[in-house]
Amino acid sequence: MTDYKFPVGSTVQVSRRSLSGQSAIGSFKVLARYPSESSGPMYRVRSVLGQEERMVPEHELSMVPQPANNNSGRTPPRSGIR
Repeated sequence: MTDYKFPVGSTVQVSRRSLSGQSAIGSFKVLARYPSESSGPMYRVRSVLGQEERMVPEHELSMVPQPANNNSGRTPPRSGIR
């Protein structure tokens, strides 16, 4: 059984250098996970900014920090005592 680091639906950062020397980096959404005998877990990801999809090995991914849910913009509840 393969252990996966990133769940489907999570946002990850892809960091890879292409053969041309250009960095292929950015935020991607995990669409699916696949086992691989040769390179470890593989992920099908799609760019959050466009339609680009690719297969990426787990070692080229990192988790994108999610903003804290601090209820911004909400008024705190008031007690009944005045």
